[in-house]
Amino acid sequence: MKSRYLLLAGIAVMACLAGCSDNSLDNGMAKNPVQEGEEILFGSSLSDEVESRTVYGDRDENGVAVHWVDGDEIAIFCKETSQPANHLVNYKIKPNAGDPSKASEVMKVDPNAAGLQWGKDELHHFYAFYPASAVHGAESDDQQGTITASIPVNQQPAGWRTGPIVSQDESVNGHTTTFALPNMDYAYMYASNAVDRNTVESGSGTIWLQFHNLVTVLDITIPAPKDGSDVIVTDVTVRAVDGSNTVLTGDFNCYIRGAGETTTPACEPVGDMGQVRNVVNIPCFDQKTGKFITLGDDEDFLNVKAYIIPDNVNDAIQPRTLQISVSTLNGGEKKRTLHQASIVPHKVNRVLLPAVVPGGTNYWMSDLDPNIYVSELSIPGSKFSVLSSAYNASNIYQNATIEQQFQDGIRAFIFQTSAKGSNTDGGLTPLKNTFSGDIKVVSEGADKEVMSLEDAVKEIASYLDKCEQAQKMNEFAFLMLTYATGGSSDNGTGYWGGLGNPGWHWDREPRNAEQTWINLLRDKVNELAAEPKNRIYTGEITPNTTIEDLGGHIIIKVNYNSEKMLNYYTDPKSFVYNGPDVKTSAPMMFTYWGFATGPVKGEWTYQDENGGMPMDWGVPVWYANSTAQLKWYYQEVTSVGTDQEATKQQKEDGIKHLFQESVDLYKNDNSHKTWFMNDLGGYYSDNGNINGRGTGIEALAIDMNNLGVQELQKRTENAGLGLIFMNFADKQTTSGAKYKSDYLIQTIIMNNRKFQLRKKASSEGGEGTKSYDASYNNGGNAIGWDK
Repeated sequence: MKSRYLLLAGIAVMACLAGCSDNSLDNGMAKNPVQEGEEILFGSSLSDEVESRTVYGDRDENGVAVHWVDGDEIAIFCKETSQPANHLVNYKIKPNAGDPSKASEVMKVDPNAAGLQWGKDELHHFYAFYPASAVHGAESDDQQGTITASIPVNQQPAGWRTGPIVSQDESVNGHTTTFALPNMDYAYMYASNAVDRNTVESGSGTIWLQFHNLVTVLDITIPAPKDGSDVIVTDVTVRAVDGSNTVLTGDFNCYIRGAGETTTPACEPVGDMGQVRNVVNIPCFDQKTGKFITLGDDEDFLNVKAYIIPDNVNDAIQPRTLQISVSTLNGGEKKRTLHQASIVPHKVNRVLLPAVVPGGTNYWMSDLDPNIYVSELSIPGSKFSVLSSAYNASNIYQNATIEQQFQDGIRAFIFQTSAKGSNTDGGLTPLKNTFSGDIKVVSEGADKEVMSLEDAVKEIASYLDKCEQAQKMNEFAFLMLTYATGGSSDNGTGYWGGLGNPGWHWDREPRNAEQTWINLLRDKVNELAAEPKNRIYTGEITPNTTIEDLGGHIIIKVNYNSEKMLNYYTDPKSFVYNGPDVKTSAPMMFTYWGFATGPVKGEWTYQDENGGMPMDWGVPVWYANSTAQLKWYYQEVTSVGTDQEATKQQKEDGIKHLFQESVDLYKNDNSHKTWFMNDLGGYYSDNGNINGRGTGIEALAIDMNNLGVQELQKRTENAGLGLIFMNFADKQTTSGAKYKSDYLIQTIIMNNRKFQLRKKASSEGGEGTKSYDASYNNGGNAIGWDK
């Protein structure tokens, strides 16, 4: 309804706008009945149904007041009318000034067009819908009234307000509550009336239409922690836990059959079933303040509304078991499963949850539909994951350990690695050339070792072990390995530029050092993958790989930096590696890393024209010759400033560019083959400790993390974000929270719950109906969270 949220003075629940008692099949004959061709007059006021009323005013002991808003449009359809030809006319409402719950006038939207006119039949069946924009007529006799509508996954509140709550439950009565004002565009309502035109007085007889709520509403109240501590709520999610093919959202048709007291709506889902449609997400981010909602002491409550497609005995949509989860900034989801019978379709269903319990582990991947394609995901990552004081790095990009990053929701890591080994003759005689040695994770420069790649893999595998012990089977980790030139065993003179001198410098690199690295990496990863306890994913990753496929595993992705790096790798017939039985492939994804933002420095030309860089599985192929199905679309700038890889404005433009590319590609390509990587990390070369913003690394984190939060919280389009890397990737008060990393991590994770991401359907193989953990089945007001 126009400007509807301005009138939501209380808990805005969608229920039923209604007219007074029906004039259905009135037995009284009019003295001067209407004649064929006369224009029909309509009126509307509110229903007496307390628990199925659209909420615009404050809640009292009788329910919530409903107000029409001036200019609200309804569509009225009557097949028996003589005009217009499609039997459908839009009308607008003028509320009564003294009582906006009643319409003082129902007038045609277009005053110059003909309204509905009486036809020759005596009995006329009227069907009305709100909003008018969702309506079209139907010609078949059994589908006389039809509404085609859509309920989104992302139900962003239209605003926020604070006030007292009035409830039949005295435990919350009168306490301070933060109300999410729902978007009333989803307040779908219907009305019907069967009228004998002989009972209607010519020139004055009015057809009253009693509007009823069409959708099902959950009115959810969440108490603050009982111990008086503060907790920040980031979002509330409603899931159907009895199968990923269950429908709560998306497009649907609803047919109105019968008339008057016998009217029953029947709904059925339509549209793309290969999307996540069993989830509703309500973000708890206030766009005006730029903050998530905080619940303070035990007198505070949070109230949100969730709208779902209805289900009842007449619907193609069967009854569903629903689970409500509350996510907090520094904890895991708190879940409450409702008994199926406790949710009444087409009504407002009030649910009082237990008090929020702070803390918990954020197993966010395991809380998603396991059939979602991995390329659809949004994954928070840490830039230069081991560049921290703990590893004696001179330029600090991270404060938290890898373990703390993982606990705080990070699932993607960048490790710089170096080859500590040799090749037998420097490649002078390729047929005799062999490689030996190890791969090391380094902090800065090839000689500054942190740990072996083997130890790094084992460490991350241990975190996945803990997830499995907690019965969270679908967590996985992504490792991106880059090449640090030089190294003691190579006797090389190559070097990593570091701060103030970015990028890898090839002109002083020893002969074949990069070939040594990529070949040793291949051999080392194969060695690690042979041990299941290392959890390296060995099945080929394709556009159809899902969360469930990767659950419990580590995915490795490698950047190669030149065509020369592949000289001793790509032709297994030409060269000998470590013997005749050595594998020529390894379970890794390979892409070319050219310059800061793509293969052409400062331009997006190749990526934009080709939908990203080719990403090969198993064996690297020079990108110009690759036929890989998968694409790697990236923005990566580390040094920002004058005469650096990019200016601040270019860095920001690149970040926004990739966010938009993910949306555009989602709309234009449903093959889910693209992995995005957006780098929000790096440093300002000419912006050190200015205005107390810390180092250039810290100052950039403040700016880019805030940019990411603002851009993503306001975005409403379907799309995954891929991998997003940041400085200080943790949620700790003394670290990530100083740079809004905690907000950015949670915003990225939320993106996986807010949209209808594409998923594997049952027709693609497998059962396709994976269920969530739904252990609590008692219904009613919750006395505790699910275990």
